Amino acid sequence: MTEPPAADDEVAGGATLAAKMFIEAVAWGEHRRVWEMLGPEGRKTVLRIAVKNGMDEPLAARLRDGTAGATESEEFLGELVDGLRADLAGNNLDDLEYAADAEHAPGQVRVVLTAPVPPLLGPVGLPVGSLELASIEGAWRVERLTPRPPGFVL
Repeated sequence: MTEPPAADDEVAGGATLAAKMFIEAVAWGEHRRVWEMLGPEGRKTVLRIAVKNGMDEPLAARLRDGTAGATESEEFLGELVDGLRADLAGNNLDDLEYAADAEHAPGQVRVVLTAPVPPLLGPVGLPVGSLELASIEGAWRVERLTPRPPGFVL
């Protein structure tokens, strides 16, 4: 008889599934789903980057508060997904593998994204980035995407 998964395995599994769903939403251009899956820190970060790249503060505030017009919101979310795709450029997002770090703080999990490699190159895939997730009101939300650094070489 197999044992039920440990609570830690369930936590990691839930976060890993959420990470996969987030990357799939990015790959398929489901910009509203991407926004919904971002946690408060994730949203704050993307809006801060948008302001740094030229977005005006009042628009960022409307987006943060959910009061932006439909056109403003659609344009921003489309650009957000394009930016996330650029961060992961060069990777087949459909083939990524997901693994939660073994150690994590309660309610937080880091999920490492790897691209599979031919067996001749080794059993472990090539790391392409990571997602930091937090459990917020019973759901896993993405707080940060860290792509593989440019120029990263094994």
